[in-house]
Amino acid sequence: MITRFLASLGRRAPLILALGIFIGLALPDLAAFVRPLLTPSVFCMLVITMLRIDWPTVGGHMRSPARLTLSLGWVMILCPAVMALLVAPLDLPPGLKMAMVLYAAAPPLLTAPALALFAGLDGALALIVVVAAMFIYPVVLPPLAFALLGVNLAVGAIDLMLRLALLIGGAFGLAMLIRLRAGTPRIAELKHHLDGGLVVLMIIFAIATMDGIAARAIAEPAFVATFVAAVFAVNLGLQALTMLAFWRLDAIPRTTLGLVAGNRNLALLTAALGSAVDPDLFLYFAIGQLPIYLLPMLLLPVYRWLTRPRTMAS
Repeated sequence: MITRFLASLGRRAPLILALGIFIGLALPDLAAFVRPLLTPSVFCMLVITMLRIDWPTVGGHMRSPARLTLSLGWVMILCPAVMALLVAPLDLPPGLKMAMVLYAAAPPLLTAPALALFAGLDGALALIVVVAAMFIYPVVLPPLAFALLGVNLAVGAIDLMLRLALLIGGAFGLAMLIRLRAGTPRIAELKHHLDGGLVVLMIIFAIATMDGIAARAIAEPAFVATFVAAVFAVNLGLQALTMLAFWRLDAIPRTTLGLVAGNRNLALLTAALGSAVDPDLFLYFAIGQLPIYLLPMLLLPVYRWLTRPRTMAS
């Protein structure tokens, strides 16, 4: 029964994720219960994602270091620089402007490869960019934030990099062990079950991050509405800009890079900065989950249209 349930979730992943975000808003009391599961859930999501990746395809992408370098430069340096230029003249709360730039400077979401798989895009390319960005992020962020925002970030780069190495390396090792024991054909048979497990883990994550958001929306509706509009604009804007920047690539890789650039892991940034960050950054992080959970379903027809084979007119 459980395996059938997970398979059903996996087949309907985008829709379930879109509904799941509202569980966190409607049941904020669950946040305290599931909060200790945040780190384990991220680890498990990474393990499942690595199980679902086509590793021979990953090797193929690694043979194009120029494309990977260009992708990382765009995602980690040019995106926040462009965002800083765009928000500078806008009449927005200072905390929101800072959050928008720091969001664009954050590494891509850990579950971006899973989102790419759900959307029928290139999960291997997404994984490479995500993992590489994670490792360069602690070195790139402090000087970039100071240059763009005048903010001096006291981030323990070496400690953060070690934690990331343990997280990613441990997940990779466990995924390869499972693949070795189960075999590639068996993993392929269980793809919908694995996707269902990802959905459950992402819903757990969403419930925890929505803690207190509904109450603040009631107390400050106009202020929170501004943040809601901003998170959708930034997510969609980064996706569109990235697809334009990589227009010469084939449809699937450029759309994959767009998805990766639009969905960022602000949780890692807020944890690294701690109490030194404007409280509005935490609000932005929580509300920023809305497009991450809603857009995969809403944009599925768009992704399919963008990546469908084009026929030449005779």
